[in-house]
Amino acid sequence: MLTTACAFSSGDKANFAYRMMNDDEKEIVTKTQEMNEFDIKASGWDANPVHLQRSVAIAQMLTEMVPLTKDTRALELGAGTGLLSLLLKDRLKSVTMIDSSQEMIRIIDKKIAEQGITNMTTLVLDLEKEDMNGNYDIVYSQMVFHHVGDIDKILCKFYNLLEPGGYLGIADLFKEDGSFHDEHFTGHNGFEPDELLKMLKRNHFDDIRYQSCFVIKKTSENGSVREYPVFLMTARKADS
Repeated sequence: MLTTACAFSSGDKANFAYRMMNDDEKEIVTKTQEMNEFDIKASGWDANPVHLQRSVAIAQMLTEMVPLTKDTRALELGAGTGLLSLLLKDRLKSVTMIDSSQEMIRIIDKKIAEQGITNMTTLVLDLEKEDMNGNYDIVYSQMVFHHVGDIDKILCKFYNLLEPGGYLGIADLFKEDGSFHDEHFTGHNGFEPDELLKMLKRNHFDDIRYQSCFVIKKTSENGSVREYPVFLMTARKADS
């Protein structure tokens, strides 16, 4: 008697299991697949004290390097749970916070509602893939640029969103050896400030300055502590 063995790949098994699910189970699987890395991290983001400490340091330095007034309309890219903008909101006329993570924006919206904040709005948007309209006096981000694939493209969009004389603030890692993220990370291992400065000039920004503003400390598997300094770079769109 001849027998035939049928080998099923992991993909075949997964597809079969999916077909056997009811509609509610399928909806859960679909939503999970659509979640990005930061959707998964969102619920526990504020539990890490470093995230607030870093935001406080960046907010303080930003207010020292850039004139913010009650007439200033701000845009934050990659707002996360809104820590930085919440620290700055009382100095600003309005803040628009964008993030590609629906879960991060959900947390910000909850904070806005609970605190009765009236000058902050949110938008789920991936500025690398989508466009937006608006006129802002300052655009800022923290720890976002090392995730951005095409830096020039984002800088060009920032330039177009800013009013003449408007400011840009970028807080991110100094160049590091790749140990800040795991081996699956595909973004930038921080930046040499002079290289980022050249990109800003290429995209018609001037009055460019930067300072070190924070140090992130991480403990490795062998127990050693690594330090990763963060800079804040500001630039200005020329008056028309």
